[in-house]
Amino acid sequence: MSATEHMTAVSEDAALATGGRLAIEVDGLVKKYGKRTVVSVDSVAIQEGEVLALLGPNGAGKTTLFRLLALLERPDAGVIRHFGRVVDIHDLAARRRTAAVFQRPLLFQGSVTENVAYGLKFRHLNRSTIRGKVESTLDLMGIAHLADADMRTLSGGEMQRVALARALVLEPEILFLDEPTSNLDVHVRRRFREDLRRIVEHLAATVIIITHEHNEALALAQRVAVIHEGHLVQTGTPEEVFSHPQNAFVADFTGAETIWHGNVVACREGLCTFRTDAGLTVEGITNAALGERVSIAIRPEDVALHVGGAPARATTSSVRNTWCGIVDTMIPAGPLIRVAVRLDCEPGVTPVFGGEGEVISLITRASADELEVAAGTRVRASVKATALHVLEEM
Repeated sequence: MSATEHMTAVSEDAALATGGRLAIEVDGLVKKYGKRTVVSVDSVAIQEGEVLALLGPNGAGKTTLFRLLALLERPDAGVIRHFGRVVDIHDLAARRRTAAVFQRPLLFQGSVTENVAYGLKFRHLNRSTIRGKVESTLDLMGIAHLADADMRTLSGGEMQRVALARALVLEPEILFLDEPTSNLDVHVRRRFREDLRRIVEHLAATVIIITHEHNEALALAQRVAVIHEGHLVQTGTPEEVFSHPQNAFVADFTGAETIWHGNVVACREGLCTFRTDAGLTVEGITNAALGERVSIAIRPEDVALHVGGAPARATTSSVRNTWCGIVDTMIPAGPLIRVAVRLDCEPGVTPVFGGEGEVISLITRASADELEVAAGTRVRASVKATALHVLEEM
């Protein structure tokens, strides 16, 4: 079963189990710019009330898919359904049931209240109704004190809250958020993300979040769909996608900073031995067949470091992998330190950062001080067999 078929099956099963509807369905969606295909999605099914994060790097096609699903752009092929009905960019009734917040807030000069009330005025509501809806939405967003403020005086975080308020006041059944925190400063982003999580939980709407940030997907989404070169390559809960990547791209994108390649040279009761292209011996849990070509992904937090000594062969412990090497670089990462270790490889192999012959470990500053690790230090790097992600070669 493909990733997109699995995504549809999971959503449909959930909808049947809960008696819910599918808010969005897609069949054979294709979008091209010139001769280049930027989106090619066989199927997508998103349950009513679900929060889905479309996660992918820049240029993966996630914003184009966002615009297609939000009826802001016409596909070259395929069908989109909202709540079981075929819709397109000319379907004004369907578009009135949705709202979108873009990476760069689309706001105009005037007061906060005028901006938030803008969409309601086109629905010909009376003034008292508009005023009540605006006031309650500003209160929900925590910006009631800014009701009369001029937009030109607001900070980036405040403008993003206004943009979100302008979408929420319309009470959309489907809400689209395009990189909602990417233009905010780090300290503002943390607070806004937490407030966004609270608001998303408060809504009854289906929410589609476009993001390239893992933390955003983990914090906000019930399900994650990873997009690469216009295709959905894996879907599932955040735990499934981040802990059990299906291929090397997903593993790398979701934080497995070391990716090796090699062949299965021995197998016994699910525990297989691999020989990497750099000549390293690795043991991991997999159903791969003898001789099969695989990728081996290792998350930096799963790599333990010890100073000096020869690798001890563990036979009963799950720490079955220990390799010797020399610390190449140490890069601060907030309260942690990213340590790149050049391992002892076959003669002629040149280690590559995060690739063949090198492993990356993420340790605390306290651990680095205690171990007295520095560039040039001789170390042992250890990883449990159960912590390795053994993946089929793409």
